[in-house]
Amino acid sequence: MLEIALQPRACECCGGSDVEPLWFSHSIVKRLVHTWKFPFTVAACRICGFCFASPGPKREDLMRYHAEGLAGHKQIGLPYSIDARMKVLERYSAPRGVFAEIGGDEPGEFHLRCAPLFGKQLVVEIAQDTPAELRSVHDLNENSVDVLAHYDVLEHVAEVKDFLAACRRALKPGGVMVCEVPDMRLYPRNLLLLEFEHVNHFSPTTLTAIASQVGLNLIELGHLCSRPYGFLAVFRKEKIKREASYDSRCEFIDAVACVRGGLEQIQRASSQLEILRERISALGREGRKITLWGVTDMLRRLIDTFALPASATIVDMDPRRSDHLQQEGIAVLQPKDSIAHIAQSELLVICAPRYKSEILEWVRRETDKTFTADALTVLGTGPSGETLS
Repeated sequence: MLEIALQPRACECCGGSDVEPLWFSHSIVKRLVHTWKFPFTVAACRICGFCFASPGPKREDLMRYHAEGLAGHKQIGLPYSIDARMKVLERYSAPRGVFAEIGGDEPGEFHLRCAPLFGKQLVVEIAQDTPAELRSVHDLNENSVDVLAHYDVLEHVAEVKDFLAACRRALKPGGVMVCEVPDMRLYPRNLLLLEFEHVNHFSPTTLTAIASQVGLNLIELGHLCSRPYGFLAVFRKEKIKREASYDSRCEFIDAVACVRGGLEQIQRASSQLEILRERISALGREGRKITLWGVTDMLRRLIDTFALPASATIVDMDPRRSDHLQQEGIAVLQPKDSIAHIAQSELLVICAPRYKSEILEWVRRETDKTFTADALTVLGTGPSGETLS
């Protein structure tokens, strides 16, 4: 097992090092080749209120980790809305211009939809298992891009200002950068603090402040996002920098409150996992079949120090995950090879809440069975069934 090392990290917004530690944890994750231990921290800058990992991952370890990433498996569905992205990009189309997406995985349908809006499209992707023309934002030529976009990427970047400065360098004068990131002000309503890869936690205020320092001026802000937990920010490359000013003390107080609200959600989720373990054990003692769907961090938290009964089976649609629980001595099967077990299960546990509808439709179609009420548990959801992770 490889472990990501931590190192001191100054605030990307103000450059200070006076931070208030708020949380520390770790996750275990299997990548393309190695299993990694990923420790993660959350701290708030007492000077400006920006929240980030401090100490943070060592840059070399983080780059190696991301380069070993798995391209998203799209057999069930996409975890984002292409329609929401298109509504924004249509306002900034450049039929003879260049569109570059950073960290977009395999572009697929999204870039097909973008084709009428731009003359040329570029893919920048660090993960080595994804075909891409470029591996780094620094590989983009200066003043070569009309519209540059990155969706849920910036929260993973250890050197935010360096990344944004490279984006600005790549943009033509007057070019725009479309950015989506998780909104930390929504943390009391979700489980995003469990996203261990996130080394930055932005509010619209802190993101705008950091971008303005490298010459990217905010021109649009909103919640028309391709994922429900984020915010949209659009910036323009301009000669004149518009300095962002705000009440840093209020930002700090708000940031701490948002993180603490998120930690309360995590505590509730932990209590739910304990109740679920008891139920799985009870069903197992009676030899009743159980299906757990999705090798996710939530599943790992469920089975941590917990022995699944022999009547439980874990399935995942992505065949590359077949050995992801090998160290735990657990086989991961594909749903198509477990149809009989799924059909006979008295409990279906969905560990990938974003794909709940697609999973239930697959089960209904392939097994002619509908899981409802007590026969269905979806991890990472709230009391009304809303997705929290």
